Formats: sequence, C-alpha cells, structure tokens
Amino acid sequence: MNIGSTAGSAFTSATYAIDQGTTQVRRAAQDVADATTDRPVEGTGELAKPMTDLKQGELLVQAGGKVMEAADKQLGTLINTTA
Repeated sequence: MNIGSTAGSAFTSATYAIDQGTTQVRRAAQDVADATTDRPVEGTGELAKPMTDLKQGELLVQAGGKVMEAADKQLGTLINTTA
C-alpha cells in the first residue's frame, strides 16, 4: 500500500472517498429537503432514492475515514520501526 502523498496513495484515496461521500450527502440532503418542502402533496414516495443516496454517502465517508486511520497507523508503525 502506497501511503505517501503521490496519486494512488492511501491518504489520497481516503480523501477522495470522503470528498465524494460528502458531496453525495449534500446532494441527497437537498433532494430530501426539496421533496418535503416543494411538493408536500405528493407524499414521501419521492424520498426513497435520496434517502438511499444519503446512507450511501454516509457509508462512503465512514469507509474513507477508516482507510485514513489505517494509513495513519501504518505510517506511524513505519516511522517507529525506522526510528
């Protein structure tokens, strides 16, 4: 696993996942807000996809965070080993 700052590193991948998840959460939250305020007469049938997207975004951010933690731990181990 490449843990440095180059493209394809664990930190880069984790940051990308967190960014994508955050973007997805923002978009889905806006869709939920729009569905419940713009068209309240239509009911909640329009909420299934935005709510699913919201959960997927949340999981993507969590996964990115776990990758970041693992890379950080691995880097710390490497530094301690070489010190």
